[in-house]
Amino acid sequence: MNSESVDYQDKIIQSIKKLRIERGISQAKLSELLGLSRGQIGNIENPRYSHKYTLKQIDIICKHLNYPIERIFIPNVKIAPECSEAVNAVISSIIKYE
Repeated sequence: MNSESVDYQDKIIQSIKKLRIERGISQAKLSELLGLSRGQIGNIENPRYSHKYTLKQIDIICKHLNYPIERIFIPNVKIAPECSEAVNAVISSIIKYE
């Protein structure tokens, strides 16, 4: 894995961490939501480890927090609501494929 993809993954993880903290969600609560241990969430959020969220986990987090998943991956692009539905359909299909 090259450093560009590691940097991108870290940006995604840090965006989710920031969102989690802003919404008052503890690592323990997030671990319950995702069916992971609290230690796994800590490892994911720690940049020293190579752990990361799966697309399915990111989808669960965004749905639980009522946050558009596309804003996690492309935060500076505003997407029309009708396109947001298409994005969610594509992500759901990718998750089924995995």
